[in-house]
Amino acid sequence: MPRNGTNYLCDLIGQFQEIDSFYEIFHDRSSYLNHELLSKNIIGHINNLYKLQIENSSDPKLIGFIAQNPALFLDIISSYSTNKYINFKVFPNHLSQDNLRDIIIKNNRIQKIVVKRNLLDVYFSVQFARLTQRWDRKDTSGLKVDFNPNNFLQWFSFHHEYYDFIERELKANNQKAIALDYEKIHSLNNNQEKFAFMFDFLRSAGLVLDRENLLHQSPEQLNQNVRQKQDKRVNRLEKVSNPRILLKTLEQHQLESLLV
Repeated sequence: MPRNGTNYLCDLIGQFQEIDSFYEIFHDRSSYLNHELLSKNIIGHINNLYKLQIENSSDPKLIGFIAQNPALFLDIISSYSTNKYINFKVFPNHLSQDNLRDIIIKNNRIQKIVVKRNLLDVYFSVQFARLTQRWDRKDTSGLKVDFNPNNFLQWFSFHHEYYDFIERELKANNQKAIALDYEKIHSLNNNQEKFAFMFDFLRSAGLVLDRENLLHQSPEQLNQNVRQKQDKRVNRLEKVSNPRILLKTLEQHQLESLLV
């Protein structure tokens, strides 16, 4: 889901030498490949083969091509990557439910990872991003928002339904996904520990990674290449200017566990 901390995870995964880590490859405004040379080669391939004149990853012609050919685009990316693996993320508005089912969920070549984070934190992160008009690399630890119960409950319902849909489709298609707990990662002390955690996590998912890679990543390199957590607060009540309304809403809808 958006604001789940997936940019941070993509940064961290991108430090493994066996993985090309992309971002939102199916975004409706720009294909965020996060790899300049690969992006140039992929666009050149599409231009040559399909007689298009795409200029860059934000060109509407590319976005239209991807929307019409999402599976083909994923195959093109895979063919141009020289690493063992590629990593990318999918949000609810990126693919139709049918495409999500057919291209991602049913595909045995794709290891599915479901990133889960406390949805109250995700909701506040969305509000802070809208307030500041900054969606990336912005410390929001000093901000507060007015909690709107109706807005939150509608948002919460949509997110809950999306996760339920994913779980139902995985089960219906005899597929498995492993859950990655955002809070677990950030309970660790530093990027070095988080990098080691991700190594073990990805190995448990079946990826073949070289342990020597852990020894070559210095704290300085990781801090330079991996973004920081945007909000450092643990107490979620500190993120709102009207905590009593927040508490009452969570109590009425039996969502008090979101404060734990």
